[in-house]
Amino acid sequence: MLWLAALAATPLISEHRFTQLCRAAAVCNRPLELRGRRVVLSEAVKVQRQDNLTILGPGRIDGSGHSVVQVEGTGPGLSLIDVDLRHVPSTERTEKRSLGACVFCRGRGAIRLERCRVTSEAGFGLWLVQRSRAVLKECEVVNPGRTAVAVFNVAKVDVSKSTITGGDPHGICARGEAYVAIRDSRVVGAADRACYAYMSARLDLARTEV
Repeated sequence: MLWLAALAATPLISEHRFTQLCRAAAVCNRPLELRGRRVVLSEAVKVQRQDNLTILGPGRIDGSGHSVVQVEGTGPGLSLIDVDLRHVPSTERTEKRSLGACVFCRGRGAIRLERCRVTSEAGFGLWLVQRSRAVLKECEVVNPGRTAVAVFNVAKVDVSKSTITGGDPHGICARGEAYVAIRDSRVVGAADRACYAYMSARLDLARTEV
């Protein structure tokens, strides 16, 4: 029960306040600092158009919407550093069979995660489609409900010094003309395949345990 006490003691930022802070940080081009606080969201944090948003931990963001963060547009996008991202299911999404993802990128959206922990109880860990791109450095993607890192269309993902654990059915799935580079990392514990690339997808592995 100690973890329940610790969770209760963690200071919270309301969803409304957090949304305001994100907008202000993007407008002022200054990072939003969580400073050990926790946020509980019913809707995704959306980074769009030419937005440039950086969120600094330590801190935790829990989300029950389609995704915890959603990135699109053509700007610099979203950077997350030292943040624990947790995607939890909702009754409404379950009824619609909308499992979603912890991190969702589309269009030309760009996201960078550094020293972050990512998980989804029912959906993908990271889900990239169209021409989106992601960089993961010193991160953990932990036991999501579906594939840990799904990269479709012509999306690109660069993973370094990270651990991808679990995934059902795959740890990493690349489809279409997607490109995935994994260096100095571990991809372990998937239900079916650690890495699966098909159609014209490219997978570049270096110094990585599979």
